[in-house]
Amino acid sequence: MYAKEPYSTYGGLSPHIPLLCICDECETTFVAFSHEFSIGRNAAGSQYAKIYGYNRIAPGNWLYFKGDAKPGIVKSYFQTNDKEVIVVNYEDGSSKKIEVPKRPVDREVSPDGYRLIPAQSPHVLIGDHVYHAIRNQFGVAVGLVSDAGKDKLAILLDDNSLLFITIPQTVQNVPNDKLAEFVRSRLQQLFVEDSRRVSVTVGQGIVYLDGIVKNLATKRALCACINNMARVRGCVDFMRVQMETYISDDRLEMSILKLIEQPQVKVFDYTVTVKNSRATVEFSCIDEFFPKDLEGKILNLTGLQELAYLAHPVPKSSIEHYAICDSIQQELSNSSHLNGAFIRVSFVNNKYLLEGRVATALQRQWAFISTVKIIKIPTVENRLRIS
Repeated sequence: MYAKEPYSTYGGLSPHIPLLCICDECETTFVAFSHEFSIGRNAAGSQYAKIYGYNRIAPGNWLYFKGDAKPGIVKSYFQTNDKEVIVVNYEDGSSKKIEVPKRPVDREVSPDGYRLIPAQSPHVLIGDHVYHAIRNQFGVAVGLVSDAGKDKLAILLDDNSLLFITIPQTVQNVPNDKLAEFVRSRLQQLFVEDSRRVSVTVGQGIVYLDGIVKNLATKRALCACINNMARVRGCVDFMRVQMETYISDDRLEMSILKLIEQPQVKVFDYTVTVKNSRATVEFSCIDEFFPKDLEGKILNLTGLQELAYLAHPVPKSSIEHYAICDSIQQELSNSSHLNGAFIRVSFVNNKYLLEGRVATALQRQWAFISTVKIIKIPTVENRLRIS
């Protein structure tokens, strides 16, 4: 899978990220979106059914017995020396007590359970482990395809056969021309000026936007609008921010730092890099001081083409030497030798960290020496900029 930016799969992906998928065997390509994959999903309450003999069972699980008409929810589960006793509640309000021979689960291929197909085929995500109740076979969902004008789910079964299941009409993609007309009409209503310079192309429920917009905030707003429309799978963004005059990466970087280095923005351990008008901003902050409007202000900067915004909020209780850092910061701000400087002090990775800006190299050195004198240990990292 390929994306425009290097996204991490740790903990799951945010929804609506377009991914280009390429088959290693046949080199077929198709576009899918992060919310169509089971990457990092949490199966709680999502009707991924555990199957007796193939999953460990606990009360509250959806449970399916081979040959049953439907799964139920486990109310209670007991074991004796030679059997298991399970009470299952069904959606119609009925319940059933089931006694079966004790069967250990040696290996769980899908600990969270399986999607039951064909009944649950409209809800299957790419990468889901599935159980085909009619064929009595397990498999994995490997893709969504269009065949003869119908959208189908591709399932690779354990016997290496590839099965295509037509998705129900209620979740079939809207015809391209109808969806394109609907999208253009909505954009013309909500983005009167910007929609005139943006072209709309539609394919298999995916909306492709191309054109020129005034800033990155408008670019994000257009994509968010598309992603919130019913029956739209996702949006692929080829739009570009208008560049009336050339703005250097250094100037953009300084503009972002100016927004970050304001008294009301309480962040620390921050980095800003800009390359080819694409910015990466990363910082930590105390969760109760999370800067809610900072990203929006950065997005409105003229000339910024892309923004990767990585915030790491942490609880105040986990911040070491908070009182000492606050005391040092106050003392430095009151120093007559540091007039015009803006300095933040934090404790990160077992050392004190100085961040912000000063007017001269002498001020930079003075702030460092003053901090060392206060804490009486030399473990201070000086990131102060001269500006």
